[in-house]
Amino acid sequence: MKPLYRYAVYGLVVASDQPFGSLEPAGDVDGLTITIRFAESGGLPVALPASPPQTAPDDPVVHLMLEDGSVYLKVDDIFEVVVSPDGCDVICSASPSVDRRTFEANLMNFVLGTALTLRGEEPLHSTVIDLDGRAIGLLGHSGAGKSTLAALLINRGADLVTDDMLRVEFSQGLPIAHQGPYRLKLLDDPGRRFLPDALADGHFNSISGKIMVRPRDTGRVRNGPLPLSGLYYIGDLPGQPRPIAVSSARLSGLELAKVILSSSMDDRYIAPNRLARQMAFAAQLSRMLPVYALRYPRSFDVMDDVAAEIHRTMGT
Repeated sequence: MKPLYRYAVYGLVVASDQPFGSLEPAGDVDGLTITIRFAESGGLPVALPASPPQTAPDDPVVHLMLEDGSVYLKVDDIFEVVVSPDGCDVICSASPSVDRRTFEANLMNFVLGTALTLRGEEPLHSTVIDLDGRAIGLLGHSGAGKSTLAALLINRGADLVTDDMLRVEFSQGLPIAHQGPYRLKLLDDPGRRFLPDALADGHFNSISGKIMVRPRDTGRVRNGPLPLSGLYYIGDLPGQPRPIAVSSARLSGLELAKVILSSSMDDRYIAPNRLARQMAFAAQLSRMLPVYALRYPRSFDVMDDVAAEIHRTMGT
């Protein structure tokens, strides 16, 4: 067995037999460990069905539940992996041509999201910022504008907690947000407007078509999880016209449940008990913090008003 490198991310210890340049060393930190081992040149030691399922044209991920309960994931030109049924062990094969930063960013999102789901957790697809010591999560489908709004708030003094994946835990009855890798994926235009210095040292991610940036040169000062104080859903709601002004409304009932369910990080996992677990998680989360529908025209001209609306509803 090769010696393992240990890293701290999302409140986990990630142990790997190859080093990761984008993660912070774990040191003496203890906690749930997910171990990643890299397959030899022969590929993954797993038998796949003769005809794997076809993915949608806009879905870059092949996701397949195997007979033993493990999950096979493949992203063309980046990696293929098998995650054990308990979510604790990962066997990985990286594409020989993939850039290491692109590889690590996508591995942390897709593989750790799958591993946590297999362990019974419900990570959310969310970008989270530290607003005066409180975590504020931005929900919404890819392309809704989460990263752009996060970049604006960081430009105005906030900092990044996590991009893409939010791991929520409940500590003493309260939700907390764990920190992810310190990088934000941004399109070029909002990057130039709000984080131009960070963009200059960014790196292109072929999966998202965005630039991966380190939001601040000094890095993140705060260590450990933050109290999760609110969630904001960015995007269109069924049956409502496109917004012409900035507004927010606290969600409740079925509308709230739909927003949280649609924000699941791993929506490909369809085990029989999954929906009941998701509903219980949504109910617990909604009892503990407000979830708002944040609506505004897709224009840079209104972004200051959007930031002001978040501060108003959070009382900051």
